[in-house]
Amino acid sequence: MNKGANWAPEVHKYKGQFYMFATFTQDNGLRGTYILKSDGPLGPFVPHSNGAVTPKDWECLDGTFYIGNNGKPYIVFCHEHTQIIDGTICFAQLSDDLVERISEPITIFAASSCPWVDQHEQTGHFVTDGPFLYRTKADELLMIWSSFIKGQYAELIVKFEDGEIGHNFAHLPPIIDNDGGHGMIFNDGNKHWLTFHSPNTKGLERPVFLEILDKGDSISIK
Repeated sequence: MNKGANWAPEVHKYKGQFYMFATFTQDNGLRGTYILKSDGPLGPFVPHSNGAVTPKDWECLDGTFYIGNNGKPYIVFCHEHTQIIDGTICFAQLSDDLVERISEPITIFAASSCPWVDQHEQTGHFVTDGPFLYRTKADELLMIWSSFIKGQYAELIVKFEDGEIGHNFAHLPPIIDNDGGHGMIFNDGNKHWLTFHSPNTKGLERPVFLEILDKGDSISIK
């Protein structure tokens, strides 16, 4: 990696260690997601993967971690609109030690396939940002992700109909549509929270924390 993007860190516990998925600029000038490792959630984190685990010639960002029903680790990430105009969300299998990607990426959907999403006002592109997987109390698999609705940054939801990541899914109504997005979901032991940033203005972004309700088949803001 070289100097450039330093975006979207996520920390996940896996096999007793802590792994950070983060976006950096590769030596070829394109962004990609790398994996770093630490003994504890606060670091220090050191490089772990053999370079970016997203395709080297793709402009990618916002990689997240997912363990499939088969017990295998996956990365879910965005192929960025800056390169392909209509941004997509993709997934690929990782090696068990998270050192490298061991499958070709599979595209789940393009941003324009979501009925609520509009083209970005300045670029005319369709944006995909910040995927994050969440399994509900009823064992339904959801994915939150972000794009733009009527010029506002928004948090959207996908529900995978067979409980596993793939092409069998439905776009659900947005959960945030007023200039907030790129979210994650966590549990503090008693409650579930959605955290995201707002406003979507460079230098002004701040974290927001909203309690959510796990309704089994979806989620909502409490």
